Amino acid sequence: MVDYNAELARRFKILRKLDFPPAGPNWVRFIFDDVASTAKAMLSFAKGQPAFGYQAAYRAIRDRIELGIDLNAAIKVATGKGAPAGWTQNRQLVEAFFDYDESRKYSASNPIEFDREFFRVSRDVIVPIAPLSIIREKGKFVPVFLCGWANNPLLPLQRRLLMTIYEDAFFSLTDYQNSPGEVLFFPKSATRKPGAEYENVRESELWRRGDYGLLSSAELNECVEIFVLARDKARQVLQSEINDLQNKMRAEGATRDMEVSEDLFTKK
Repeated sequence: MVDYNAELARRFKILRKLDFPPAGPNWVRFIFDDVASTAKAMLSFAKGQPAFGYQAAYRAIRDRIELGIDLNAAIKVATGKGAPAGWTQNRQLVEAFFDYDESRKYSASNPIEFDREFFRVSRDVIVPIAPLSIIREKGKFVPVFLCGWANNPLLPLQRRLLMTIYEDAFFSLTDYQNSPGEVLFFPKSATRKPGAEYENVRESELWRRGDYGLLSSAELNECVEIFVLARDKARQVLQSEINDLQNKMRAEGATRDMEVSEDLFTKK
């Protein structure tokens, strides 16, 4: 028997997700250049339940940058908690970062404290924006953003949008206006190792501030408008599903009441 109350609570929770967008990269991932595609992506986001996240790996990598921990310690941090389904992915992300840092050599001294910032989409909707860490190099602050996806599906528009909201929410702040910010991805790519078959391994993908042309005010406003219209469209779909479920609840409740009433009249 369906637990309608539990199912209804789940549906309302899904609906509320539309009011609380995910952080920068995950938000731009479902912004397209048309309302229908954006609404479809938003519904998929709202109804989806990721099997795991990369927060553990992010903590390990931040500790590498700011505290200088070694690889073994970082792997323990990345795989010690969270869903076991994500331990392999988190470990691979950490290992890929350490490989990259062999040449990049992020500073492990003087990390800069900072507050999470927000890109305001509308009066009641904001997108969280925060780097993984901020270090000081050559007298300048360097915000380092990290996205742990195993692939990078962002389209050119989405890439420009991401860098634009980083500029709007973070690099526009006085302390970071002249900062050489970095955005790191470590997507898997088919690589052939000596004496082995092709293997999907994570490789570094670095975006520097200025690598992508920022959206104009008109282009940014158009993206925001598409999001707002798509959000309304997605909300209508989810609300319709809730209404259908409530109608089923009322119909079944009326049926049960009728059965009880008939029992009372036919009881001998």
